[in-house]
Amino acid sequence: MPAMANITVKKSDGTTDIVYDALSGAGGDSTPAVWRQDTGAVAGLPVGLRATLKCSTQWNGPKTARQMKVNYVYPYAVQDSTTTLYSAKDRIVIDGGVMTLPQGIPANILKEAVYQYCNLMASALLKAAGETGYAPST
Repeated sequence: MPAMANITVKKSDGTTDIVYDALSGAGGDSTPAVWRQDTGAVAGLPVGLRATLKCSTQWNGPKTARQMKVNYVYPYAVQDSTTTLYSAKDRIVIDGGVMTLPQGIPANILKEAVYQYCNLMASALLKAAGETGYAPST
């Protein structure tokens, strides 16, 4: 079973690092390990408007195989120039590999979300979760 840790991936530019901070390890079957992008350019955003990744694992029905489920949410945050408050205009959601890519989100934001998700899936920690069948825990 892999140990919970931060995950560092590259942005779509291929050079800039993005850190997904480890928030909580999986507490057992079907309880997700959770990461959130808390550092860098997003540090000024409310926490509810930052990208999050969840990974959970569990047995299938007859207990003949382990299943790994991944959920990724990348909010499209905008700031009101009058009030200076941020809000989520929309969200890119990738759940179980199914990508929901709203057409009203700018292409560069869609690109960034997809690249970061794919890089997260290629991280050593998520590969280890898939290999062992257990989500990272503390």
